[in-house]
Amino acid sequence: MSSKIFKERYSAGYSSKLIQNYERRKISREAAFFAPYLKSGMNLLDCGCGPGTITIGLAQLVTPGYCTAFDIEPSQIKRAKENALNENVENIDFRVTNAYELPFPDEYFDAAFAHTLLQHIKDPVACLREICRVLKPGGIIGVRDDDCSSIIIAPEAPLVRKVISLLDKHMKFCGGNPNIGRDHRALLRKAGFENTQGSASTSYHGTDQDIIRCARLGEELLNSKIIEISIEQGWIMDEDLDVLREALREWGQHPDAFEAVIMCEAVGWKPL
Repeated sequence: MSSKIFKERYSAGYSSKLIQNYERRKISREAAFFAPYLKSGMNLLDCGCGPGTITIGLAQLVTPGYCTAFDIEPSQIKRAKENALNENVENIDFRVTNAYELPFPDEYFDAAFAHTLLQHIKDPVACLREICRVLKPGGIIGVRDDDCSSIIIAPEAPLVRKVISLLDKHMKFCGGNPNIGRDHRALLRKAGFENTQGSASTSYHGTDQDIIRCARLGEELLNSKIIEISIEQGWIMDEDLDVLREALREWGQHPDAFEAVIMCEAVGWKPL
Protein backbone atom coordinates (compact mmCIF):
# COMPACT_ATOMS: atom_id res chain seq x y z
CA MET A 1 0.00 0.00 0.00
CA SER A 2 3.00 2.29 -0.30
CA SER A 3 2.52 3.12 -3.98
CA LYS A 4 1.86 6.70 -4.86
CA ILE A 5 -1.81 6.43 -5.67
CA PHE A 6 -2.50 5.70 -2.00
CA LYS A 7 -0.79 8.99 -1.15
CA GLU A 8 -3.15 10.80 -3.48
CA ARG A 9 -6.51 12.21 -2.50
CA TYR A 10 -9.68 11.42 -4.41
CA SER A 11 -10.84 14.99 -4.72
CA ALA A 12 -14.58 14.33 -5.01
CA GLY A 13 -14.79 12.25 -1.84
CA TYR A 14 -17.40 9.57 -1.21
CA SER A 15 -20.52 11.40 -0.06
CA SER A 16 -23.81 9.53 -0.28
CA LYS A 17 -25.34 11.75 -2.97
CA LEU A 18 -22.17 11.57 -5.05
CA ILE A 19 -22.12 7.77 -4.98
CA GLN A 20 -25.84 7.68 -5.82
CA ASN A 21 -25.01 9.88 -8.81
CA TYR A 22 -22.23 7.49 -9.85
CA GLU A 23 -24.63 4.56 -9.60
CA ARG A 24 -26.74 6.12 -12.36
CA ARG A 25 -23.87 5.61 -14.76
CA LYS A 26 -24.44 2.88 -17.32
CA ILE A 27 -22.56 1.38 -20.25
CA SER A 28 -25.22 2.70 -22.63
CA ARG A 29 -24.07 6.29 -22.11
CA GLU A 30 -20.73 6.36 -20.31
CA ALA A 31 -19.13 3.60 -22.40
CA ALA A 32 -21.06 3.93 -25.66
CA PHE A 33 -17.88 4.98 -27.51
CA PHE A 34 -16.03 1.85 -26.31
CA ALA A 35 -18.70 -0.85 -26.43
CA PRO A 36 -18.44 -1.46 -30.22
CA TYR A 37 -14.84 -2.65 -29.75
CA LEU A 38 -15.74 -5.28 -27.15
CA LYS A 39 -16.47 -8.88 -28.09
CA SER A 40 -17.90 -11.90 -26.38
CA GLY A 41 -15.18 -13.91 -24.63
CA MET A 42 -12.81 -11.01 -23.98
CA ASN A 43 -10.83 -10.68 -20.75
CA LEU A 44 -11.50 -7.07 -19.68
CA LEU A 45 -10.03 -4.74 -17.04
CA ASP A 46 -12.14 -1.88 -15.61
CA CYS A 47 -9.88 0.69 -13.92
CA GLY A 48 -11.30 2.84 -11.10
CA CYS A 49 -14.69 1.12 -11.21
CA GLY A 50 -16.39 2.97 -8.33
CA PRO A 51 -19.75 1.37 -7.44
CA GLY A 52 -19.55 -0.89 -10.49
CA THR A 53 -22.64 0.01 -12.49
CA ILE A 54 -20.64 0.54 -15.69
CA THR A 55 -18.62 -2.59 -14.91
CA ILE A 56 -21.79 -4.67 -14.80
CA GLY A 57 -22.68 -3.64 -18.34
CA LEU A 58 -19.15 -4.31 -19.55
CA ALA A 59 -19.15 -7.78 -17.98
CA GLN A 60 -22.49 -8.61 -19.60
CA LEU A 61 -21.13 -7.52 -22.96
CA VAL A 62 -18.04 -9.79 -22.84
CA THR A 63 -19.84 -12.86 -21.44
CA PRO A 64 -18.72 -15.66 -21.37
CA GLY A 65 -15.50 -13.71 -20.98
CA TYR A 66 -14.45 -12.21 -17.67
CA CYS A 67 -14.18 -8.72 -16.23
CA THR A 68 -11.74 -7.72 -13.51
CA ALA A 69 -12.46 -4.36 -11.87
CA PHE A 70 -10.54 -2.38 -9.27
CA ASP A 71 -10.78 0.75 -7.18
CA ILE A 72 -8.59 2.18 -4.42
CA GLU A 73 -11.54 2.68 -2.08
CA PRO A 74 -12.74 -0.44 -0.18
CA SER A 75 -16.23 0.99 0.38
CA GLN A 76 -16.65 1.32 -3.39
CA ILE A 77 -15.61 -2.27 -4.01
CA LYS A 78 -18.06 -3.43 -1.34
CA ARG A 79 -20.86 -1.49 -3.01
CA ALA A 80 -19.85 -2.72 -6.46
CA LYS A 81 -20.06 -6.34 -5.30
CA GLU A 82 -23.53 -5.69 -3.89
CA ASN A 83 -24.69 -4.07 -7.14
CA ALA A 84 -23.37 -6.98 -9.22
CA LEU A 85 -25.07 -9.46 -6.91
CA ASN A 86 -28.36 -7.58 -7.24
CA GLU A 87 -28.06 -7.78 -11.04
CA ASN A 88 -27.07 -11.50 -10.93
CA VAL A 89 -23.84 -10.77 -12.80
CA GLU A 90 -21.19 -13.27 -11.75
CA ASN A 91 -18.36 -12.87 -14.28
CA ILE A 92 -16.67 -9.99 -12.39
CA ASP A 93 -13.79 -10.04 -9.93
CA PHE A 94 -13.76 -6.81 -7.88
CA ARG A 95 -10.48 -5.90 -6.17
CA VAL A 96 -9.05 -3.14 -4.00
CA THR A 97 -5.81 -2.08 -5.68
CA ASN A 98 -4.22 0.89 -7.43
CA ALA A 99 -3.51 1.83 -11.01
CA TYR A 100 0.25 2.26 -10.64
CA GLU A 101 1.06 -1.31 -9.53
CA LEU A 102 -1.47 -3.69 -11.00
CA PRO A 103 -1.28 -7.21 -9.52
CA PHE A 104 -1.58 -8.90 -12.92
CA PRO A 105 0.99 -10.50 -15.23
CA ASP A 106 2.18 -8.95 -18.46
CA GLU A 107 -0.09 -9.30 -21.51
CA TYR A 108 -3.05 -10.63 -19.51
CA PHE A 109 -6.07 -8.62 -20.70
CA ASP A 110 -7.66 -8.13 -24.12
CA ALA A 111 -9.11 -4.71 -23.29
CA ALA A 112 -9.08 -2.03 -20.57
CA PHE A 113 -11.47 0.76 -19.67
CA ALA A 114 -10.96 3.82 -17.44
CA HIS A 115 -13.87 6.16 -16.79
CA THR A 116 -13.02 9.46 -15.02
CA LEU A 117 -9.88 7.96 -13.50
CA LEU A 118 -7.11 9.92 -15.22
CA GLN A 119 -8.49 13.30 -14.16
CA HIS A 120 -7.99 12.43 -10.49
CA ILE A 121 -4.39 11.17 -10.47
CA LYS A 122 -1.02 12.89 -10.43
CA ASP A 123 0.76 10.81 -13.04
CA PRO A 124 -1.68 9.66 -15.75
CA VAL A 125 1.10 8.55 -18.10
CA ALA A 126 2.54 6.20 -15.47
CA CYS A 127 -0.95 4.82 -14.92
CA LEU A 128 -1.50 4.28 -18.64
CA ARG A 129 1.90 2.61 -19.03
CA GLU A 130 0.98 0.14 -16.30
CA ILE A 131 -2.33 -0.59 -18.01
CA CYS A 132 -0.45 -1.04 -21.28
CA ARG A 133 1.83 -3.56 -19.58
CA VAL A 134 -1.06 -5.87 -18.66
CA LEU A 135 -2.71 -5.64 -22.09
CA LYS A 136 -1.98 -8.23 -24.74
CA PRO A 137 -0.29 -7.02 -27.96
CA GLY A 138 -3.09 -5.56 -30.05
CA GLY A 139 -5.18 -4.97 -26.92
CA ILE A 140 -7.41 -1.90 -26.77
CA ILE A 141 -7.94 0.76 -24.13
CA GLY A 142 -10.83 3.20 -23.78
CA VAL A 143 -10.67 6.32 -21.58
CA ARG A 144 -13.26 8.98 -20.76
CA ASP A 145 -12.86 12.14 -18.65
CA ASP A 146 -14.45 15.54 -18.16
CA ASP A 147 -13.23 18.75 -19.70
CA CYS A 148 -14.60 20.94 -16.92
CA SER A 149 -13.76 24.19 -18.70
CA SER A 150 -16.65 23.31 -21.03
CA ILE A 151 -19.34 23.33 -18.32
CA ILE A 152 -22.41 25.30 -19.32
CA ILE A 153 -25.19 26.32 -16.97
CA ALA A 154 -28.45 28.09 -17.59
CA PRO A 155 -29.59 30.46 -16.40
CA GLU A 156 -26.09 31.85 -15.87
CA ALA A 157 -25.42 32.24 -12.14
CA PRO A 158 -22.09 33.76 -10.95
CA LEU A 159 -22.30 32.17 -7.50
CA VAL A 160 -22.92 28.73 -8.98
CA ARG A 161 -19.88 29.37 -11.17
CA LYS A 162 -17.99 30.11 -7.95
CA VAL A 163 -18.87 26.64 -6.66
CA ILE A 164 -17.65 25.07 -9.91
CA SER A 165 -14.41 27.05 -9.62
CA LEU A 166 -13.88 25.79 -6.08
CA LEU A 167 -14.31 22.19 -7.21
CA ASP A 168 -11.76 22.74 -10.01
CA LYS A 169 -9.25 24.28 -7.60
CA HIS A 170 -9.71 21.44 -5.16
CA MET A 171 -9.11 18.80 -7.83
CA LYS A 172 -5.89 20.54 -8.85
CA PHE A 173 -4.87 20.86 -5.18
CA CYS A 174 -5.27 17.07 -4.86
CA GLY A 175 -3.07 16.50 -7.90
CA GLY A 176 -5.74 16.04 -10.54
CA ASN A 177 -6.54 17.84 -13.77
CA PRO A 178 -10.18 18.85 -14.40
CA ASN A 179 -9.46 19.47 -18.09
CA ILE A 180 -7.42 16.35 -18.85
CA GLY A 181 -9.89 15.00 -21.38
CA ARG A 182 -8.59 17.18 -24.19
CA ASP A 183 -5.14 15.59 -23.78
CA HIS A 184 -6.19 11.95 -24.06
CA ARG A 185 -4.51 11.24 -27.38
CA ALA A 186 -1.23 12.77 -26.25
CA LEU A 187 -1.28 10.83 -22.97
CA LEU A 188 -2.04 7.54 -24.71
CA ARG A 189 0.75 8.09 -27.21
CA LYS A 190 3.27 8.91 -24.47
CA ALA A 191 2.24 5.72 -22.66
CA GLY A 192 2.98 3.59 -25.72
CA PHE A 193 -0.40 3.22 -27.42
CA GLU A 194 -0.86 3.73 -31.14
CA ASN A 195 -3.61 4.49 -33.66
CA THR A 196 -5.39 6.64 -31.06
CA GLN A 197 -8.82 8.01 -31.87
CA GLY A 198 -10.57 10.80 -29.98
CA SER A 199 -14.27 11.51 -29.65
CA ALA A 200 -16.61 13.39 -27.33
CA SER A 201 -20.07 13.19 -25.83
CA THR A 202 -21.87 15.09 -23.09
CA SER A 203 -22.96 14.57 -19.53
CA TYR A 204 -25.98 16.69 -18.70
CA HIS A 205 -28.82 17.49 -16.32
CA GLY A 206 -31.93 18.65 -18.13
CA THR A 207 -35.06 17.70 -16.17
CA ASP A 208 -36.48 19.21 -12.99
CA GLN A 209 -35.52 16.07 -11.06
CA ASP A 210 -31.99 16.02 -12.53
CA ILE A 211 -31.41 19.69 -11.75
CA ILE A 212 -32.62 19.38 -8.17
CA ARG A 213 -30.33 16.38 -7.72
CA CYS A 214 -27.39 18.29 -9.23
CA ALA A 215 -27.96 21.29 -6.95
CA ARG A 216 -28.26 19.09 -3.87
CA LEU A 217 -25.04 17.35 -4.76
CA GLY A 218 -23.37 20.77 -4.95
CA GLU A 219 -24.72 21.61 -1.49
CA GLU A 220 -23.41 18.33 -0.11
CA LEU A 221 -19.96 19.03 -1.53
CA LEU A 222 -20.08 22.41 0.22
CA ASN A 223 -20.40 20.51 3.50
CA SER A 224 -17.41 18.28 2.78
CA LYS A 225 -13.64 18.33 3.17
CA ILE A 226 -13.54 20.32 -0.05
CA ILE A 227 -14.73 23.44 1.76
CA GLU A 228 -12.36 22.93 4.68
CA ILE A 229 -9.46 22.97 2.25
CA SER A 230 -10.95 25.88 0.29
CA ILE A 231 -11.09 27.97 3.47
CA GLU A 232 -7.59 26.90 4.53
CA GLN A 233 -6.23 27.92 1.11
CA GLY A 234 -8.02 31.25 1.18
CA TRP A 235 -10.21 30.53 -1.84
CA ILE A 236 -13.34 31.31 0.13
CA MET A 237 -14.41 32.74 3.48
CA ASP A 238 -16.51 30.78 5.93
CA GLU A 239 -19.19 33.48 5.90
CA ASP A 240 -19.66 33.00 2.15
CA LEU A 241 -20.91 29.41 2.47
CA ASP A 242 -24.55 30.18 3.24
CA VAL A 243 -24.71 32.52 0.25
CA LEU A 244 -23.33 29.82 -2.06
CA ARG A 245 -25.73 27.21 -0.71
CA GLU A 246 -28.69 29.51 -1.26
CA ALA A 247 -27.51 30.25 -4.80
CA LEU A 248 -27.42 26.50 -5.54
CA ARG A 249 -30.92 26.06 -4.13
CA GLU A 250 -32.29 28.92 -6.22
CA TRP A 251 -30.66 27.62 -9.38
CA GLY A 252 -31.91 24.08 -8.63
CA GLN A 253 -35.48 25.34 -8.37
CA HIS A 254 -35.42 27.37 -11.58
CA PRO A 255 -37.86 25.86 -14.11
CA ASP A 256 -35.49 26.44 -17.04
CA ALA A 257 -32.22 25.28 -15.44
CA PHE A 258 -29.80 23.19 -17.50
CA GLU A 259 -26.23 21.94 -17.06
CA ALA A 260 -23.88 20.09 -19.38
CA VAL A 261 -20.19 19.27 -19.75
CA ILE A 262 -18.16 17.81 -22.60
CA MET A 263 -16.83 14.34 -21.87
CA CYS A 264 -13.70 13.61 -23.90
CA GLU A 265 -13.10 10.03 -24.97
CA ALA A 266 -10.32 8.14 -26.71
CA VAL A 267 -9.29 4.66 -27.71
CA GLY A 268 -5.85 3.32 -28.48
CA TRP A 269 -4.15 0.03 -29.18
CA LYS A 270 -1.07 -1.64 -27.73
CA PRO A 271 1.39 -2.31 -30.59
CA LEU A 272 1.58 -5.87 -31.87
